[in-house]
Amino acid sequence: MTTRRDAEEVEEDRSGAAAGRPDSAAGPAAPPLSRRAGLLLSVVAAAVVLALATSAVVALRGGSGGGTGSAATAEPSATASFVTPPSAQVRPVHEALHDIDATCRAKDKSARQTSLTRDVDTIIDFSRRYPDARFPIDDETGTTLSLLLVTRQSMRTCAPALVTRVDGALPPDFRDPAASTAS
Repeated sequence: MTTRRDAEEVEEDRSGAAAGRPDSAAGPAAPPLSRRAGLLLSVVAAAVVLALATSAVVALRGGSGGGTGSAATAEPSATASFVTPPSAQVRPVHEALHDIDATCRAKDKSARQTSLTRDVDTIIDFSRRYPDARFPIDDETGTTLSLLLVTRQSMRTCAPALVTRVDGALPPDFRDPAASTAS
């Protein structure tokens, strides 16, 4: 036979409220302990994955900052410190990205190659002048490397003949072997 006190303690354990008080008087309800532990585990796992990905990129790049060579021939690097180009230099690249998207979506394919070639040249020229840049594009922060990777992916589906040109502007570790043999 349980006493009234034991029953109240069991009730308190179930509801989170003190015995004899309604649930609303228990104060702000905290998430269950198992849910908080799961959230903490998810955050820790995400941090570990991010750290591993960063170290993998550094290892692939051999620790090189890609800082050798002149600005005209330097390649984007996954590990170098970033510079921020003037917005007047970013604007044409931003417009080229939007033009690529619009051109690839357009039904009329007659002038597609010329327009896409011009846009790809704009992006490649920017990547040579600013090999390690970080810059705002729309509501995101872009880098020269991400700019080239996005451009290459767009060309794969829209203008496969231009993939090799974009691929050649990427650092060797990021080049697609299939694109090199296709030329």
